[in-house]
Amino acid sequence: MKRLLRIGSGLFVYSIIPILSWIVLSQVVGDSRISNVFSITYALQFVWTILKLFFGSGANIRKEKEKDENAVLNGMFWGTIFSALIFSIPLVFVDKYIAFFGQDAEFYRIYVIFGVALLFLQVAFSFVIEKLYFEDKEKLANIHLFVFNITNFVVLIFLVWLIKITWLALLITLAVLLVYVIVLYIWQFRKFKIDFKFFKNFKYESANIFSALFSFCIFLFAYKYVFSAGEEYLVALNLVSLCTDTQWDCLGAISTVAKVDISKNRFDYKQELKNSYIFSAIIMLSSIVMTFGLFSVYNANLLLVVIFLLFELLDMVLWTYVASMTVVVQLEYSAVLNTGLCLGCKAIRTILSLVLMTAFCTVIGQVVETVLLFVVLLTIRFVKFRLVGGKLKNKNLNVDDWVVKRFKDYCREEFFSN
Repeated sequence: MKRLLRIGSGLFVYSIIPILSWIVLSQVVGDSRISNVFSITYALQFVWTILKLFFGSGANIRKEKEKDENAVLNGMFWGTIFSALIFSIPLVFVDKYIAFFGQDAEFYRIYVIFGVALLFLQVAFSFVIEKLYFEDKEKLANIHLFVFNITNFVVLIFLVWLIKITWLALLITLAVLLVYVIVLYIWQFRKFKIDFKFFKNFKYESANIFSALFSFCIFLFAYKYVFSAGEEYLVALNLVSLCTDTQWDCLGAISTVAKVDISKNRFDYKQELKNSYIFSAIIMLSSIVMTFGLFSVYNANLLLVVIFLLFELLDMVLWTYVASMTVVVQLEYSAVLNTGLCLGCKAIRTILSLVLMTAFCTVIGQVVETVLLFVVLLTIRFVKFRLVGGKLKNKNLNVDDWVVKRFKDYCREEFFSN
């Protein structure tokens, strides 16, 4: 539970500070529209997720599973290059990107440029954080998460307030964060052999990568329905997104802990599931407090806010189980099965989000996807796995065989370790 809370608290800081930055920035500048940049760039957060999964956690899992010492640093090296190339695309076509959502490019341009550039720095920074997580250095990772994000917030808000030139304050903030990331890279990098084996990372995170890819499509295209539904719907969704996106990032701690523990062969199903639900309850409570704490600031429609929030909370309850179980199926049973399952459910969610043509299309599709995953994964759990001493064991291996295998492993470790 302590590791879950440490990782969760770090992810909380990592997510909440950028959100608070948009909220406070809109108040300092005196224009509430600035906080809408969070929704305009929301789809790009899933590009950040894909890159982090492929070059970050995927590389770290491969290092543990395949004992490839070059995997992590190669992941950081190639991940930084690909991230720079990918995030340069929306920067080059920034006006067209903003116009795609039907918003004023003249007003939003500098803020969207800042948001996209910040996402690039965050994904580069996340490669270091993932490396520290897999080295069981959660405390050190949290220190850097705190410093990076507090630096972002303080420098940005102070400069906007002090010099009154917004674009210059945004530029200086990005420069300071870039220096911080470069220093971290210098600290972490050691001599390594550059290779192209990073494609092997894909199989360890294939399900999550496809899931994030579909989510990118959903929020890029389906969000247009919300933007066109009217100001009331946009404000309500933006408020709930601001108050739950951080919590969703925190819930990522559940899968992170599961990946690390399964990779190191120390995953305890019962204990981790119990810890996950306690952690999730804290997360959901914070979502409720944040939403109604900021309600008066945004002057949102109460009914719309409650509807959006209820969908999010229901999804969190179900996702708590899904988060760890997808990792179990991916790493311990069948990566192909798990990828196909996640891909199929995400496809259904995408179709619903694009076909329903309502301001609630994204949250309806979101809950339907999670319900399907929850039911199928629960079925797989009882059909294909059995619980032995707190650990899940594949039923293809009977108890007698398992005991013999454990005895052989014990003898090998006891008598031949030296």
